[in-house]
Amino acid sequence: MYSDAYLNHYADRYVAMHLKRHGVTLEQYLADPARYDHLEFEPFPLLPEQRRVQQQLDAEAARAEQEIEHLPRRNGAAIEVLHHRRHHRRTFLSFFTRKVKA
Repeated sequence: MYSDAYLNHYADRYVAMHLKRHGVTLEQYLADPARYDHLEFEPFPLLPEQRRVQQQLDAEAARAEQEIEHLPRRNGAAIEVLHHRRHHRRTFLSFFTRKVKA
């Protein structure tokens, strides 16, 4: 068994570090406190609802990635090739020579 001073000190640390949210029981922590000290600064695991939303976001990102998979890439970024029409100068196709008749 643990002494009262040991139990009070490490039980208070267990509560302060919110180790229950990491899935660690008090008995596990009391057996080897140094093993779980790194969890003090780790983010909490996702809740079931958050995990479900994260899976949806991952699925949407994968779908979006598949949609642009066929596009050419430069430095890893997808590039859409532009197919624009240039207005020629000094011809009847020039945008600037078109006159609006009022």
